[in-house]
Amino acid sequence: MKWHYWLIFPLIFFVKGANAPIDKNIDLNQLSGNIQLTLKHGIWKLWEEKPVYQDITLDLVCDRGNCQPEVWGYAPKFNQDVDNQGTLETNNLEPPPIINLPFKFNQSLDAWRLKIKMQIQFNPWQNDSQEAIYEIELVPQKGKILGSYQGTFNQRFLQGAVTGNMSPHWPIPISNHRPITPLEHPRLIFRKDELPKLKETAKTATGKAILAQLQKTLKQPIYYDGYVPNGGYHAVGNCFLALINDDQKAAETGWKLTETSLKNPGRRILEQSPIVAGVALAYDLCYPMWNQPQITQVTKWLEGQTSRLIKGDSPRNGWNSQPASNWNARARGAAGLGALAILDEPITKRQKIKGYIKLSERHIKRYLSSAIGDRGFGIEGDHYTTEPFVLSMFPFLQAYRNVMGQDLVTGSPAQWILPHYVMRMIEDNGELKVATYGRHRYYGGSSLFSLGIPTVSDEFLPGIMELFNRYLGSKGNRTFGINSPEQAPFIFSKYNNTIVTQNPVKTFNKILVDEQKGFYNFRNEWQDKDDFVANIYLKKQVIGGTWSFPDVGSFRIWGLGGHWANSGESEAKWDEENVVVIPKSRPWKVSNLSFFASRPNGSGIVSLTTDAIVNKESNPPLGIQGLRSFAVDYSGASGVPGLFVVVDKFMGSVEAEEFKEKVWVMHTEGNVTIEGKSFIIKANNGATMKGTFVAPSQVKISVEKTNKGSKILARGGNEFFIIMTVQKGSYPEIKVIGTGLNSEIKIGNQQIYFSQNRIFLFEF
Repeated sequence: MKWHYWLIFPLIFFVKGANAPIDKNIDLNQLSGNIQLTLKHGIWKLWEEKPVYQDITLDLVCDRGNCQPEVWGYAPKFNQDVDNQGTLETNNLEPPPIINLPFKFNQSLDAWRLKIKMQIQFNPWQNDSQEAIYEIELVPQKGKILGSYQGTFNQRFLQGAVTGNMSPHWPIPISNHRPITPLEHPRLIFRKDELPKLKETAKTATGKAILAQLQKTLKQPIYYDGYVPNGGYHAVGNCFLALINDDQKAAETGWKLTETSLKNPGRRILEQSPIVAGVALAYDLCYPMWNQPQITQVTKWLEGQTSRLIKGDSPRNGWNSQPASNWNARARGAAGLGALAILDEPITKRQKIKGYIKLSERHIKRYLSSAIGDRGFGIEGDHYTTEPFVLSMFPFLQAYRNVMGQDLVTGSPAQWILPHYVMRMIEDNGELKVATYGRHRYYGGSSLFSLGIPTVSDEFLPGIMELFNRYLGSKGNRTFGINSPEQAPFIFSKYNNTIVTQNPVKTFNKILVDEQKGFYNFRNEWQDKDDFVANIYLKKQVIGGTWSFPDVGSFRIWGLGGHWANSGESEAKWDEENVVVIPKSRPWKVSNLSFFASRPNGSGIVSLTTDAIVNKESNPPLGIQGLRSFAVDYSGASGVPGLFVVVDKFMGSVEAEEFKEKVWVMHTEGNVTIEGKSFIIKANNGATMKGTFVAPSQVKISVEKTNKGSKILARGGNEFFIIMTVQKGSYPEIKVIGTGLNSEIKIGNQQIYFSQNRIFLFEF
């Protein structure tokens, strides 16, 4: 007889903390996925002998209220280099740990109650920690979680509010994933059981072409110093050839390159990261062909370097611990590769290495969530966004999927990196180029294809593969996007020539909008070097500790083979962007969207309002705010394939001495001549852009030569209204009625005017 279960159930209920009246049903379907609980002032430490309280966020993974026992905590203002580990002790939504209950467990509770124990570290370089205990009471409401907590940490009683967010599972478990077997190698780029098929691929025309390109890259210079030491990457290429061709000599070459890399550490973590990434990939490929002493030596080295990259370094050594920094992405991608490579090695401790993998995952997730926008625009600009992906991030994402059976890409900004650049790139002299933003003024180029194709969704893959085949594959330059030896095994193992390709125009929207970062891109087609791409960067967000250029409202225009509005020099100077500069003032920091409209043909209108610049020392305080409206017209109504309109106006103390002078700036690569109120840019192929200032009425245009071409400057007023047409052949006639921002302009069948703080196009 089992009557005693009825007797002990109320006791279990009481111990679980559910002693309040039961008057509310909790929808357990809400409590599935990644759940973040932020405890107000849930952690503290002494600062200048005074207690300073900070928030801590606890991360749980749950399925209908049933949560995994592992809990992770992060308190960036306490120490952004540390992730704190803990356990879920009790959860009143989970059935009691008693088997064969003669009744169905009822979750009709008034609140969700948790007890969590955390081990809080004060810095990543010491293993000492202190226990924190939190008892949390929560109520899910309309997609949010509200509640309170009480607990203890560092000999103090703590209590406060709790706010929570729920999001889909990330990473996503991969169905039918086969766990790796002990000592299984290769495992990072591809699995061991894929090797026979890859050896057959090597006999095909495509396989031979990829291996030929690999051989070309292996003839490139090898560097064991500089910003990107590549000895490890050359070892990867040789180890891949060793596997594919059963070539012991290539494996020996891979060992020599690896051994030399181990003996030449990078100057800082920034430089050490590509060394670790290359060595980890080479180790995985050459593992079946190296002897045990070699394997043991590299295993120990990778374990030590992984620990170092996870912990970070002192800012005195250049280390940037900001989650959105490219340093974080470089280092933690490499650390993840190192840990995944040596997981389950006999001389390592499994839980320790799994901890490194988890920490790498958490750092990478924070990087993706903070640095990369919802459609792939990176807050640090194109170079510092794409470089970490090429050096370690793309390899880590693929290796994590293979080894852990988890997908970190789907549903994250990572799935947009390659599609984002496909939206922006145009063929130019055999290369796929992009009008860039940020420092160094370049991007990862075709390497984004060789490494990034596995991250592309099925929706975009046919269009991306069409572009890949046309420019980089058998129909193109046959480089397959391989610019460095380590990239060859990635595209070799993932290239699929059975995909039915389509022109990207059939799979992509011609408009790309990254709402989070404020990037708007307008494209007319994917045909050839005459395609048009125009974009404008609102810069909706600034994160301290990351690279940031004064590019609020800066725009780029390419089309008909010309780079009409281009980036300036790679310097964080206001006049190196295509903006209105106020010489005696600081640049704008951010802006917000005030209007947006688009059309299926790729045309669009964007208006932004900047933050205010205020001189608080003046009496009374003086300030100014800017508004820019940017219009792109590919309709052909104007009689030309590309029409672009820019309006700038200012509000506030526009005549104050520090704000009075205003200079409209645009950088270009073409040859520039000035004709009255117009400038004419001529590209090498004969195409032209003609820009005409409707305002100011007494505009003064000048041109300065630069290292990258020319800089067009316009002065003469507080408002700017400019019409730019791009064409081959004669310029269209521009008719202007009225003056200043009240003007109405007619070009062909297109009419343009400015009202309500936005540009209007009659044919739109």
